[in-house]
Formats: sequence, structure tokens, C-alpha cells
Amino acid sequence: MAEALITVTGVSHFYGRGDLRKQILYDVSTQVEAGEIVILTGPSGSGKTTLLTLIGALRATQEGSLCILGQELRGAAERTLVTVRRGIGFIFQLHNLLDALTVTQNVMMGLDGVPGMSKRAAQERAREMLGSVGLESRAGHYPDQLSGGQKQRVAIARALAGRPRIILADEPTASLDKQSGRDVVNRIHDLAKQEGTAVVLVTHDNRILDIADRIVHLEEGRLSSYAEAVRASTQHLLGTLAKAERTGEVSQQLTGMTPPDFLHFLEQLTAESQQVLEAMALATDGAFEIMLEHVLRSVTWKVGHLLEAERASLLLADDDRGELWSLVTQEEGGQPFEIRMPAATGIAGHVYRTGESVNTPDAYQHPSFNRDVDKRSGLRTRSLACVPLMSRAQRPFAVMTLLNKQGADAFSDDDLRQLTQLAASVAVVLQTWHEASKVRTAHRAISTGGLAAASAA
Repeated sequence: MAEALITVTGVSHFYGRGDLRKQILYDVSTQVEAGEIVILTGPSGSGKTTLLTLIGALRATQEGSLCILGQELRGAAERTLVTVRRGIGFIFQLHNLLDALTVTQNVMMGLDGVPGMSKRAAQERAREMLGSVGLESRAGHYPDQLSGGQKQRVAIARALAGRPRIILADEPTASLDKQSGRDVVNRIHDLAKQEGTAVVLVTHDNRILDIADRIVHLEEGRLSSYAEAVRASTQHLLGTLAKAERTGEVSQQLTGMTPPDFLHFLEQLTAESQQVLEAMALATDGAFEIMLEHVLRSVTWKVGHLLEAERASLLLADDDRGELWSLVTQEEGGQPFEIRMPAATGIAGHVYRTGESVNTPDAYQHPSFNRDVDKRSGLRTRSLACVPLMSRAQRPFAVMTLLNKQGADAFSDDDLRQLTQLAASVAVVLQTWHEASKVRTAHRAISTGGLAAASAA
């Protein structure tokens, strides 16, 4: 078991005194191990920054216990707090750069207190870190000569320069473009995994949630796990997922679910999706669209697991191109594998065109089987079960396919019946995603003046 670098036990925190005293955190407990990346989500004012500053020994612990890098912070002497802070890299929304120092000198400040490091070595490390955030050409500049995003990257380089045991980051990508933000979080990820750094990262940036080992949710000062946040309110299931979307987190939850629990989850998800289909109130939210795609992937793989298939796929029709394309498919090791095929060919195409399910013990003997996918994937299809997904107008718009029944020569009639029932629920969620995607496309076109493109979408 990895060493716990952060242990928070029963921490509560208050602001103000007397009648103005207000509680911000309520009995918060969590633990972050060496090498673990924890993302902290929650609405504004929920106490995220307060918790981060308490962990960073920047604020006095009032109630409970905070053990950071092996040191108890509650009641600790200032010398102990300073020692703890030196083992932490801070990345906050305010850059806190010194205008009188060059960019290199600002980064070198993150190396103060590193034992045995000469000034020359510190300069080399600072330039290396600036290079890692794409600012080597700005090494001699001053902060007032940089953009807001460049200043943020300098602050990040400074925080990472000393290879701290802990990184505390509050919206580190808020002022960065997509590529710069990805580069930064990749650097943080590498530091965590290669050097055992514990990371607590507050973010609303859905583009970087994939780096997390775990997501926790803070709302009204109370901490909950991702799964607890979802279970807490069935009515807001989709909204919660959209706020805390994380492919691995969803997959882990579904993998551990018993068949009855999974069916209950799918029923909730289907009901919520049906309501959204009727109103489409959330469909213009990009996080919502991304979340549904990840949930569809996890649900499809769970269906394959329940029915003991080697591979599960979800193929969506593109009528404009006359194709079926894989929104979800998997190969050995669980990695995605893209499929595009003419809708007029293959067993999947046959099921899509006719609306009739197929269950065959030997796909190569079926007259509609298309061997091209096997050739491109390097796999060998044996048994195959494929069912149509029906739209609200009761027309096929997608298919779900299971390949190679594990431990048997073929999928049974009962397997096909279960697949048909599960696919009916998945169809509602998939159509919600499809409609959301189309609405998003239309809104993007309208926002750029592309009314003709919106009409075509």
C-alpha cells in the first residue's frame, strides 16, 4: 500500500465570529497517497479553495486533524508549517509572480530550500521547467511582458521545479488554451507517477478529468465520492455526471456493480435521458455531451461483461454517408478500436437495414458477414449476437453487437433476449447523446453566423 502523504480527518472550518460565524467545511475526511491524483470538484463557494489552503498549511486548522507529509498541522509550530510548505508545490489562480525578477528568477524561487543545489544548477532546472511549459524563449523576460496564460505557465513551472512531494493546484488550466492545458496536466501526471507526488487539483475543466485516479465532490462544505454524489440524487443523475465526468470512475463503478444494481442504474439513466430528450434543456452543454459518450462506453462494456462476450460494440448510423461507425467498440486490453463500414454490408448492416436481430454460432457462415473488420483488427470473430437500437419513431438508428461468447460456442436465446432488453434502454441514452450532438453542432454554426450549416446539421 502506498504511503499516505495527505490525511484529513474530521476537519471543520469556520469564518467570522459571534453571530457572523459561518461554517465552511463540515467534518471532511479524505486521504491522498503518494503517486495519486485526486481531482476535487464542486460549485463555487463549496469550500474547495479553503480545503486546499488548509492542506497546504496556509491556514490554521481549527477542528479535526490534518497530517501532511507526516506532520500534524493542528497546533503545529510555525517552523513545522514552513517545513511542510517547502515540500508542497502550489499552483493558484493568482500567479503571484514578482515583477522585479525575470521569468527564470521567478521559477528559481521554487527551488529555495532545496539542499545542495547551486545557483547554476537552479538556473538549469528553471530553464528546463520553462521548456516543459513552452516558455524557453521567454526565460529573460519580465512578468509584465507576458500574457495572462504565459504568467500562469511560469507559476506552474515554479511550482514543479523543486519536484515537490505534494502538488496543490487551484484551476491550473483556467487561463490556458487546450494544448497548453493538456501539456501542463501531462507534466503534473508524469511527476505524480514517476516520482510519487501526491496531487490535489481543483478544476472545472472537463478536458483534463481523465488524468485523475479519483474524483471527489465538495458541495456545501461536505465531501462525497463520485458514486455517493450520483446516488444522492436520482433526479439530478445526468447533471451530476456532467459535472464530475470521468471515464475511469464510471467504468470502475459499473465494473463493481452486481447485475441487479446495474439494471437499476440503467433504469435511472434511461428515465433521465427520456426527460432530456423531451426538453433538451442540457443539450447545449459540451460537458453533458462528453459525459454521455463516456457513460455509453462504460455501459456498453458492462453489457458485454454481463453476457460474457469478448467484445461489445455500439455502432451508430450515419445516413448522409451511408455508413455505420463505432461510437463504442473495444479490443483486447479494453482499448478503443474505430470501425467504419458501409451500412449496406455486414451483419451489423443487415440488422440496421431490416430491424431484425441476428444470433449466429459461426459468423463466417452467415451470408451477410463482412470479414474486412476482422482483417483490420487482427481478431477472429466466431459467435456473434447483434440487435437493433430503435429510435422514438421505432426505426433502427444503431446496433449493439457482442462477439465471441466466452466459454461457449454460441450466445444462447436467453442471451439474445437480455441483450435486446438492455439495448432498448441504451437506445434512449444514445439518442439523447445524438440529439445533444446535433443541437451543439447547430448552436456552434449559429454562433459563427453559419445558418446554412446549422440548417444542414
